[in-house]
Amino acid sequence: MAESDSTPLSKQINAGIEGGPKPSQLPPKSGLYHTVNLAEDAETYFKRAQNEKVMKNAGAYIVLGTDRPASDRDGYGAWGADKAASIDLVVGRMAAAQGGKGPDTPAWVDNSFSADAARIHISQLTDVDHHFDIPPTTQPNAVARSAIGIKADAVRVIGREGVKIVSGGGQNTYGNAGETNSQGAKIHQPSPEIAFIAGNSTEDRVTWGGLFNPRETIKGLQPLCLGYVTRDAFAEIAEVVDQILSIVLQLAVIQEFFNSILGIDPLRSWIAPASVSANAMEIGFVNMSAWLLKVNLMLFNFNYLNAFGYKFICSTNVKTT
Repeated sequence: MAESDSTPLSKQINAGIEGGPKPSQLPPKSGLYHTVNLAEDAETYFKRAQNEKVMKNAGAYIVLGTDRPASDRDGYGAWGADKAASIDLVVGRMAAAQGGKGPDTPAWVDNSFSADAARIHISQLTDVDHHFDIPPTTQPNAVARSAIGIKADAVRVIGREGVKIVSGGGQNTYGNAGETNSQGAKIHQPSPEIAFIAGNSTEDRVTWGGLFNPRETIKGLQPLCLGYVTRDAFAEIAEVVDQILSIVLQLAVIQEFFNSILGIDPLRSWIAPASVSANAMEIGFVNMSAWLLKVNLMLFNFNYLNAFGYKFICSTNVKTT
């Protein structure tokens, strides 16, 4: 399928075999219409640990056991940790191996949080950031905590009537003390960090900062702005700019009046033409430019800082605290 073709593969297949053989007439083990795939004969076998219960069908796995991010020598389950139960839902084990060809079959494989095609990992006790290779943020990585990790080529979270991403425990749970973590410990941060990391990197970058600051360091992870506060900040700056423009216009009027007085000089005939020329240039270059800036400032306020503006800086759908 071409990269630019967004037609679902299922529709392309249906279109390709339309008018062709019916499901009952398909070759055996062809894989079409969810029949058994011939490639299943060359199996990829999962190395099951002794305490794991594995349910498998056509390359899809549900593994019930203890925390195990890779081989049976890894994770809290390998250390015999208590209360480290896990549920691992995996499809396409080692699918990314050998440039996407997968492992040479038959093969015995362990968990691979990087090479397996898609996974939902639920663990009672795990180091989720380390296992999924997530970079640190201003908040320390989760160590020895319950966690759910979701990884695939594309992940979608869809709520027909809304989606909420919440950090922190319930405030009205277990009495006035509030909710604890899974180990019964107090959650010290009332609002734990939510980090959106594009590109899986939080490293700072150094860039050209100008003539007087040739090397400028830009933080790789930065806080979001609150829309209404940002709007109010721009509105206050716009008000200051408007006041400066008013001062410039007032100063220009005073200067024009002064130039007119200086132009009344019967002894120096060249003063009058110079005064008229100065006033004309001041009206043309200063007054008109200042008024044009005031108009642009009004449009800026309407377009960016007003809810009816077509470039309003606040999102109408996405909110944050």
